[in-house]
Formats: sequence, C-alpha cells, structure tokens
Amino acid sequence: MRTSVFIASLVILVVVMIAAYAVMRFVFSRPNPPLRQATVTIGNAVFNIEVASTTISRARGLSGREGLTEREGMLFLFDSAGTHGFWMKDMKFALDMIWIKGDTVAGFSENVQPEPGVSLWKLKMYHSPEPVDKVLEVNAGTVQAKGIKVGDTVVVRYE
Repeated sequence: MRTSVFIASLVILVVVMIAAYAVMRFVFSRPNPPLRQATVTIGNAVFNIEVASTTISRARGLSGREGLTEREGMLFLFDSAGTHGFWMKDMKFALDMIWIKGDTVAGFSENVQPEPGVSLWKLKMYHSPEPVDKVLEVNAGTVQAKGIKVGDTVVVRYE
C-alpha cells in the first residue's frame, strides 16, 4: 500500500515538474512585447526604466539582454508587498537589486552575478529583507556609485 502511494506521488511530482518546465520554455521563447516606460528618482540618481508589471514580464525581466546603460533599469511592480524571489536566469551582466516598499528603499542586493549554464532548478534565489512591492534592477555598482541608502525616497513618474 505504501509503495503504491509513493509511486503515485512520484508520478504526480514528475508530471508537475515537466509541466512547469514546459510553461517556462514557452514564456521565454516568446518575443518581448514593449513595456511601459517610467523615470525613477532616488536621491540624485535618475533612471529611465522599463516597467515589468505582469507575471510574464516579471519572469523574463532583463534575461537575454547584453547590458544596460548607466541610467537604465527595470522596475518590477507587484500587486501586494511580499518577499518576492528573483533569479539571474539567462542574464549576461551583473546587477544591483534595490528592494522598495511603497516609496522607500528597504534594502538592496549588490553585485548579483549571472549564473551561465546553471539549470533552472539550481539558480540562486534573491529575496528582499522585508516585504516589498517594487524592485529596481540596475547595473552592478550603481547603489554604491550613486550613494543609495536604505530609507531613501523613491519617486516613480510613468510616461
């Protein structure tokens, strides 16, 4: 009896994993639709950013891009605050992740490195230090170079 329950559970797990893999392959194989543009200001730093506000645009993020200019980035918007997980799937350059709660910098993960060749299941996940509703990804070194600190005010102006 226990053996049949174990085998059934194992089969279900394998089917779920295959389905998840198929969905991810589908999502990442489709072309990126144009994203909404905005300007983010933190202290004296001003960034021209793209806004990722859907599940698919957030999953794709900056994957596959060659890089960003000094003033570019991507802002991830969530419907509610949470400790959202981020990965470096198909990334070609390092990032600083700025965790934002409301209109305030809540923390950051600096100099997050790409993981070329690492399978989806083994990618490192990065989480905010507290629940946040926005995450700004910019080039690695930006937090330090621009003097961004926890508690700084964040202003987002949508185009």
